[in-house]
Amino acid sequence: MKRLAILLLAILSVPAVMAQDSADSDERTNNYPFIILDSPLVPFTMRQLDQDYLSAYRLFATAANKKFSPAVSYAIQAVSCLFLLKTMTHEEGHRSILRQEGIDSGTRPFLFEDRGGYVDGVTDQTLKNLRDTKFPTFIRLHTAGFESDYMLATREETLLSFEDESYRNLMVEYLFRKAALLIYFTEGYFKRDSDGAEEADELKRDIVGNDLYGVIRHLFRPTMEFKRYTRYSDLTDEEHGYLQRVQRRTFLNLVNANLIGIDNFRLTDNWKANLGMGHCMGPFGDFIDEKIWLNYGKDLKVNAYLREFENRDNWFFGAGAGINGYPLARRLRVSGMLHYWKQPLNLSFTSGAGKTGGAIDLDGSYRLLDKNNSYFRSLALDVGMIYKTAGFLPEETSLSHHLGLRFGLHLGFRNN
Repeated sequence: MKRLAILLLAILSVPAVMAQDSADSDERTNNYPFIILDSPLVPFTMRQLDQDYLSAYRLFATAANKKFSPAVSYAIQAVSCLFLLKTMTHEEGHRSILRQEGIDSGTRPFLFEDRGGYVDGVTDQTLKNLRDTKFPTFIRLHTAGFESDYMLATREETLLSFEDESYRNLMVEYLFRKAALLIYFTEGYFKRDSDGAEEADELKRDIVGNDLYGVIRHLFRPTMEFKRYTRYSDLTDEEHGYLQRVQRRTFLNLVNANLIGIDNFRLTDNWKANLGMGHCMGPFGDFIDEKIWLNYGKDLKVNAYLREFENRDNWFFGAGAGINGYPLARRLRVSGMLHYWKQPLNLSFTSGAGKTGGAIDLDGSYRLLDKNNSYFRSLALDVGMIYKTAGFLPEETSLSHHLGLRFGLHLGFRNN
């Protein structure tokens, strides 16, 4: 169903995007990348779902904004995000970890469904075995929905900061995505329990229950008697203290001028820049990002980040930098990102010992078709690869050493 939702968003939006006044002279092209195959070869890795969903949503929002008044368009987008789209990507983030482990599951990703916003279909024994044999992966199973939300927001900030998409087209999705992070991470302030009674049939139970309470309980008590659902009252005083730490830090996700419709800041005639911060959780604790985007002219787009990981009591540091869509030749654009990190040994919540690692992520986009006098402007073939050492890299589902390839397409439409 989620694949159908993404395809419908994209396909139904194309006619409206193309149906423009031919006299318009704006020659800017908006590009929409779609990943067709990713590594591992499963239906929708986290990166694939995030990128394909975002491109489909941009087409959908563009069409809605062209066909309707702003008030009606934003209302349509808000209802779609609330009842269809936001929970779909969040729950599919969880499922991407199960797919990586070869574990089948079911999903009810839409809020209008009975028990909407669930991933189920997994036995207690399967989950307990994952906990006992691959503890960092089991922890990430809890945090992967947060991770997907966080990376989608970061992708949107990159589009806005590089002026590759208008705030008008991303505003609703971006604000909902930021609000979701705040809502998930501040439940403890209200002592809210989102789980109902545990279902008698284990295959109908949510795989992890409340993501936030569950991950904290398991981090502190990894060998306790297995159970899925965690209530606020189940947490110990020490765990409540950790909950407070995470809740305070989530407000760092509000540090970005994109939230008030400012794409970037002009430094000189040629240089523009934007700054932001972020916070999320991973397989051994949480992390904080300081992010920067730099534009020089039309072609040089550089983004970089500093990252501070913290497990229970110890800090570890990482960083990354790269370029986006640099025109290496008339038909060829390249993107690349280098990542470095030091993370706790064995991705442990308690260890003070660290292990360094990193990744290189490359993309090439070769334009196969140009139609300068058409609203459908271009078609490009994308080829990408990632090589990473063992460690946690947001949106890359493997925690082990990994070499992966991906293939996709770029669709280009004139932006009016």
